[in-house]
Amino acid sequence: MNSRLGVTATKGMAALRNILFVCTGNTCRSPLAEGFLKKILREHSLGGMEVGSAGLAALPGSSASSHAVKVALEGSVSLDEHKARLLNAELITKADLIIGMEPGHRQQLLDRYPHASDKIYLLRHFARYGSRERGIPDPYGLNLEGYRFCFEDIKECVESLLEWLLQAHQGE
Repeated sequence: MNSRLGVTATKGMAALRNILFVCTGNTCRSPLAEGFLKKILREHSLGGMEVGSAGLAALPGSSASSHAVKVALEGSVSLDEHKARLLNAELITKADLIIGMEPGHRQQLLDRYPHASDKIYLLRHFARYGSRERGIPDPYGLNLEGYRFCFEDIKECVESLLEWLLQAHQGE
């Protein structure tokens, strides 16, 4: 059994085909996590998974922030096609794993969708190092270095999530 999720490794991949990242506006953190996970899934030839993102207070159709786009490109991730989505019940129902960026996001998700509590986690829950309880700070309004720091934090957590997915994949 994986200590990070209450799902056995053999059930893991079959149960986790749709991953949804959630932040506030869906223009910085969740698109970075979505784009990076898609990239590393391709690199590991793990197809058949759907990865998306949404915001609790998103303005639908908004582009990713310019700094998020630039930092993503530095990591060989394109956010050019990203359009913000507002979180809704359909996305929650469809998702097998819902990952919030900060404790407040997780709490809002639990409050709004208590029936989905078994699939709602913080991104830092997957971290190899440091606190698994803290959030990924919102870089909105910060300079490019602030976005780079945020993306490095996201990448470390998403890489650890991928390790779990690969472990689960081997158990299938």
